[in-house]
Amino acid sequence: MSHGKAHAWESLQYSFGAALRGFVVLLGLAMGVTSVQSGEGTEFPGTVVSIDQSEGKFAVKKDGGGTRFTFVTDDKTAYSGMGLTSVKDLKKDDHVVVTYQVKGTKYVATGVAKK
Repeated sequence: MSHGKAHAWESLQYSFGAALRGFVVLLGLAMGVTSVQSGEGTEFPGTVVSIDQSEGKFAVKKDGGGTRFTFVTDDKTAYSGMGLTSVKDLKKDDHVVVTYQVKGTKYVATGVAKK
């Protein structure tokens, strides 16, 4: 390939990569993806809509959107905020921030903070 064609090809590849990255960012914004990822997992702010204390599960509807996740807890789940020490302390309509990790098909709560 001649130098001119090689340069044109590299420019096209760069432009396509930049456009693809921009599209992914815009798609995420359009879908309302506002979860924050940290070393501990992903944060999901929302309102508790249901609790299954016997199974250690609870569902949260995301702030400002219709996304709803059901989280499972385990003996490693950390709790913080106004009297929250276990899943049994959660109440419907509590505002929480859940930090979670996906393990298989489950959203495992590593932390639950009551706001």
